[in-house]
Amino acid sequence: MAKQVKKVQSIDLDMTGLADYFGGYSFNNEIMMIRVTDFNKELIAKAASGLITNSYRLDALTVVLVLEGDLDVSIDYNRYSVPEKSLLLISPVNSITEADISTGGRFFLLTIKRELLDRMGSSGGPKPLPTKDLTDIFQRPHFEMDENSFNSIGKSFENLYKYMKDKRVEIKEYLVIASLSIVMMELFSLVSEREKVSLQAKHVSRKKELMTRFVFLLRDFGEKEHNPAFYADRLFISVQYLSLILKEETGKTASQLIAQHIATRARNMLRMPGATIKQTAEKLNFADQSSFGKFFRKETGITPKKYIESL
Repeated sequence: MAKQVKKVQSIDLDMTGLADYFGGYSFNNEIMMIRVTDFNKELIAKAASGLITNSYRLDALTVVLVLEGDLDVSIDYNRYSVPEKSLLLISPVNSITEADISTGGRFFLLTIKRELLDRMGSSGGPKPLPTKDLTDIFQRPHFEMDENSFNSIGKSFENLYKYMKDKRVEIKEYLVIASLSIVMMELFSLVSEREKVSLQAKHVSRKKELMTRFVFLLRDFGEKEHNPAFYADRLFISVQYLSLILKEETGKTASQLIAQHIATRARNMLRMPGATIKQTAEKLNFADQSSFGKFFRKETGITPKKYIESL
């Protein structure tokens, strides 16, 4: 009998409640937009710390457009310093592991649920950044822009924000979705320029499709399944071919990406109040605490005990 594996659950965002709490706006519980300033950034930082220390993932694309000041953020434990007039695209496979907003910082925070992105991406015409085009982003989420690009994207964000708070119920859906499509096309233009992807491309290459499927399998099963063979079997390809594809697309093999994912999850778990090394080793399906300790030290350069003491 095939082994039954429990999927890691994504958090079901209550965008309406979150938008109200942070002084932003939501639409159909699928889109949330917040203008972040010194007035509400402490609330956002507090909420973000709760997500950082728990084993939740957001099944959504989060876009941060920095208007003024700067933002220091750690995504999957890779540190990014994001200056004004630049943005972050945080895909559903990323985890925000730390964040700090500069005094006087001002930016837009836009979150769109994955289901809406997929519907937009399958509606025909140029693709407005559906999730199958997010594979490259999770490796390099920070985008710098020239003045013209920033002004163009900034106007599209301002326009979407205006319609998100529009009270004309009979036409609001059309205005919001049309404005969101413009925002997505502006973002896809940035991605296409950097990744050399055609804006009019109708099909994703076989290799990119397999990589995308691997990424989401890793997201769902990575805490329990450490062997590349599990993912290759699910994709109906050999382990060698899977690693070849991933090496070409990311510069890392399947084993390296799996180890990176497990190390990130381990650090998140160890940050939780009352977490123990033994419990973390068990949750991540290691044979014992000793093997987990050796893995953690190899991947992070520090023992689990010293990591907990450094928090």
